[in-house]
Amino acid sequence: MTKRIIQLTDLHLQATADTLYKGILPDARLRQCLAWLNQQDYDLLLLTGDLCHAGSLEGYHRLQHYLSALHKPWLWLPGNHDAVDNMLSVCEQSVDSVRSIELAGWQVILLNTTDQPDGRGGGGISQAHLGALAEYLQGRATVPTLIVMHHNPVAVASLWQDKIMLANADQFTRLLAAHKQVQAVVFGHIHQVLDRYQDGIRYLGSPATSIQFAVQQEQFTLQPELGPGLRIIDLSADGDWHTRVVYLDQQDSHYG
Repeated sequence: MTKRIIQLTDLHLQATADTLYKGILPDARLRQCLAWLNQQDYDLLLLTGDLCHAGSLEGYHRLQHYLSALHKPWLWLPGNHDAVDNMLSVCEQSVDSVRSIELAGWQVILLNTTDQPDGRGGGGISQAHLGALAEYLQGRATVPTLIVMHHNPVAVASLWQDKIMLANADQFTRLLAAHKQVQAVVFGHIHQVLDRYQDGIRYLGSPATSIQFAVQQEQFTLQPELGPGLRIIDLSADGDWHTRVVYLDQQDSHYG
C-alpha cells in the first residue's frame, strides 16, 4: 500500500485576488496548481505555511473556498507571514499545536515554527512543542516518520535566507538525530529546492506556488523564469518512500 502526499507551500495570497505579489498574481498561480491537482491521484494535501501574506482573513476564507472544491483531505500549518488566530477562526485545525497523523503505516508530524518571531522572517519551535515532538518520537520508535514544517532547519547557503531560518535549528536537529526512525523533514519558506542529508535524515526544501527565489545568493534575488512548484511524496507501508518536485508552466499568472 502506498499513499501520496502533495505539498504546496508559500502561496502568499493577498487580501484580494487581484493584488500582485512580487510581480505575480498568487491566486492565479494557486488556481493553476489546483487545476493540476484535479488531474492527479493523491491522498493528502499539505499546505506548509506563508499561505496568506500579512495573515489576511479574507485570504484564508478564499483559500478555504478553493480547497473545498478539491474534495480531498488537506492540512495547513502557519508560516511567518501567517496569522494563527485568523487561521483558527476560519478552520478548526489545531495549527497552534503539534499534530501527528498515520498514513500508510508512517507517522507524519506537523510542527508550528512561528514561535518567538524575530520580525524579519525567522521563527522557532516552542520548548513545549519540542517536548511534545520528543514524546511522539519516543512513543513510536519503530514507525517511519516524516516531519513537516515551514521554516528551514538547515542552512541553504544564501546569506540573506540563512539569517531567517529556524532559530533553534541546532536543538531541533539534535533531537531528530537521536531518533533513527525519522526519515525526512519537509519544509517551505525558502522558495527553492533543497535536498541534503544530515545525521542520516533527508532535509527537503520545496519551491513555492507563488514565486521562486534564486539559490545561493547574498541578497534577495528572484528567479522569475520558474513557474509555480510543488512536491510529491509517496509513502509505502514497507517503509520505502520517494519524492520529486514538479514545476508548472507560468501560463498567464506572471505579469512582469
